[in-house]
Amino acid sequence: MDTRSIRGTEAQGATFVELFFDLVFVYAVTQVTGVLAHDLTWLGVVKALAIFWLVWWAWTQFTWSLNQADTEHASVRLITLFATGIAFVMALTVPIIEEASGWLFPIAYVAVRVIGIWLQWKLSAGDHSWTGAVRKWTITSSIGLLAVIAAVFIAPEYRFLALGVAALFDINAALRAGSGEWRLFVSHFCERHGLFVIIVLGESLIAAGLGASGQELTPGVVGVVVIAVVATGGLWWTYFGWAKDAIEVKFASVTSGIGRFARDVYSFGHFPIIAGVIGFAVAIEETIAHASDPLSAGVLMALVGGVTLFVGGTYLAMWRAGTERPVIRPIVIGVLIVVSPLLSSVAAWQALLVAAILVVALAIIEQRSA
Repeated sequence: MDTRSIRGTEAQGATFVELFFDLVFVYAVTQVTGVLAHDLTWLGVVKALAIFWLVWWAWTQFTWSLNQADTEHASVRLITLFATGIAFVMALTVPIIEEASGWLFPIAYVAVRVIGIWLQWKLSAGDHSWTGAVRKWTITSSIGLLAVIAAVFIAPEYRFLALGVAALFDINAALRAGSGEWRLFVSHFCERHGLFVIIVLGESLIAAGLGASGQELTPGVVGVVVIAVVATGGLWWTYFGWAKDAIEVKFASVTSGIGRFARDVYSFGHFPIIAGVIGFAVAIEETIAHASDPLSAGVLMALVGGVTLFVGGTYLAMWRAGTERPVIRPIVIGVLIVVSPLLSSVAAWQALLVAAILVVALAIIEQRSA
């Protein structure tokens, strides 16, 4: 038995057990993408956002929990693997939340959250200031967890109402407890979020593959797939080209209020970034499947909204972090929104091409400025 403390003494790189945990949550994000793709209405968007918030909140809380842990410690690995298994059940039940057996989702979600909170208590033991922050977080988070538990006992068609209420309580809990004296290794925290972004972006390429599967790989289909890959690469560059590093440099210089910075820039600020990937993935899959047809209103909303959330979410994270923010980013978002009505009257592949050109242009201009 490993008798070392489970608390790490220095920052670690992301370990294999953390990456394993992340991949299960990326599967949950993929499931949310499927839910959105099957209901591209405003109500469908609201439902998908409610589910995704809980998925994201469970992942980001566990990232806070593991940040100070020695993830090479046998006990931490076992705890993380146990949470990974429960998270897989949560991910598996995402599409059936409104069905009779959908009560499994809130049960699994609460279990992952409780394990994360318990781990925070174990790690903060002996540190009075940190324990105070964890205590406040536990108390304020309990209200949201109770709302999720309530979803088990109400009619399946009303479960989303309870989940939406829980999301509001989660935001309140973070606003109240996030200003406490939290202990974080900056490099590890940034790396975990960056890895999650890059893994989820890979989902867009998977969506491109799914859209092309079952079709004859004609030059036209291959051409649309290439456009999708270029657009995804452009989005990658708008985050990893320099924005991620600029935010991390600012984070490393924070001397007080580290909890507020991490909460605002990462736990809150990265939510729209990942949500943007979900919308973009839906748009790519539908575009490749119906490349010659005009985009439906829902798919167009997914395309424009996905790019806007990813690019704009990164911009907001930079704004909160206090980094330089090239004006080209809001300009590109504005252009995409202005031309979006015109994109509904052209072939789907042409609309995707316009989005790809704008994203790649943004990446090039920003890189030159940086």
